[in-house]
Amino acid sequence: MNKRLVGPPPDEKPPEPPPELKEEEEEEQESAPPDDSPVEPSYLPPAADAEPAPAVVISTPRSTRTVVIAVILGAVLVVAAMGYAGAGYAFSSSRLDSARSVYNDVVTHQNTITDEFNNINSKLTAVNLTSSSPTDYQQSHDAYVQLVGQSEAAQPTITADDASLAAAQSRLNESAWLTVLNRSNLNQVSAKIGHERNALASAKTITGDMVQLGTFFQSYDDAFLDLDTVSSKEQASDFPGAAAAIAKLKTDTAKAIQLSGAPGLPPEMKQLMTDMQTLAVDNAKLLDDAIKSDANAAQADVKAVEADVAKLEAYNYDKIISEVKSFYQPLIDAFNSEVAKANSM
Repeated sequence: MNKRLVGPPPDEKPPEPPPELKEEEEEEQESAPPDDSPVEPSYLPPAADAEPAPAVVISTPRSTRTVVIAVILGAVLVVAAMGYAGAGYAFSSSRLDSARSVYNDVVTHQNTITDEFNNINSKLTAVNLTSSSPTDYQQSHDAYVQLVGQSEAAQPTITADDASLAAAQSRLNESAWLTVLNRSNLNQVSAKIGHERNALASAKTITGDMVQLGTFFQSYDDAFLDLDTVSSKEQASDFPGAAAAIAKLKTDTAKAIQLSGAPGLPPEMKQLMTDMQTLAVDNAKLLDDAIKSDANAAQADVKAVEADVAKLEAYNYDKIISEVKSFYQPLIDAFNSEVAKANSM
């Protein structure tokens, strides 16, 4: 193994060894076998400055990153949920307030209709020849005029109120995805409005029927008033006045016959008015024969008139008006029932 010599740099010449050492070295070099191994340089340059070691990177574990992401997502979801709940509550509250306001306005109108319906039985009367007076005829006529006027006035209000409720009910179902948290309150108010709309539907039917019924009874009462006028004029020998009253009687009975199909009227009513029309015709004959002084013809006319009056007196007027009331009472009860259901919610 060769020794590694360390000495001065090659550009510096080493000092000469003593002569005796130089001779010994030369002898050793001559006697030593040749060495083929590479000779290390006698000078080793100083080592270059070492490069700094790379910085150690501390990696975050995957589980830690997952937790951080989950926390962030959770926070985002909480904020979104709070925003959703707040927006949904505000939106649904505005719809509820609007619907309740519309409902209260409708109830104000409905209270008037309710009073009219609950007092309707006192207005449904049928005068007759046996127990009614001319004053009764007029009072009944005036009551039916009022009934028709109230019913006609109520119909546009009912139509408008139903349209308002329908619109409010529709708005309660808007943006259902946004109002899930307040859906129970929205459904309750919607059901309340539904019952009120059912009540209005009954009211619309009743008022429409009452217009027809009341119009019939106005002509009915007019006929009785006409008949009383005919009798008064004939007794006073006011033949022109009697003739005018008979002409009006014919007109009013014809009108009543046309209106006798009004809802709730029993079939007897049409026959009753037909018999009264016959009485008007026979009265006209009697008046003509009396003016002509035709005693025999007048005698026959009197008998015909008496028979006509007997027919009219034979009708059961209480039964007729009872049937009318029986027809309308279930409709009024249905109206009141829906109103009660709406008020209870």
